[in-house]
Amino acid sequence: MSIINYASREIQFKIVYYGPALCGKTTNLGYIHQRINPENRGDLVSLATASDRTLFFDFLPLNAVVIKGFVTKFQLYTVPGQ
Repeated sequence: MSIINYASREIQFKIVYYGPALCGKTTNLGYIHQRINPENRGDLVSLATASDRTLFFDFLPLNAVVIKGFVTKFQLYTVPGQ
């Protein structure tokens, strides 16, 4: 899913990892987070609820792709154990 913000000239891409329990969603998200330069990414956040937890982080690549004057930003999410 993408969200276009005309005021800030930014396109945000939301990428959600979804799949069966124990297939590596959380591991994959953690690996990607570790490999991105800390200056270009946000914190890895875990939100716990009564039945599960959600992990997510945002990142803006150093060499962000510009599409028709819009900077790209990515948001990665997963719901572990689902």
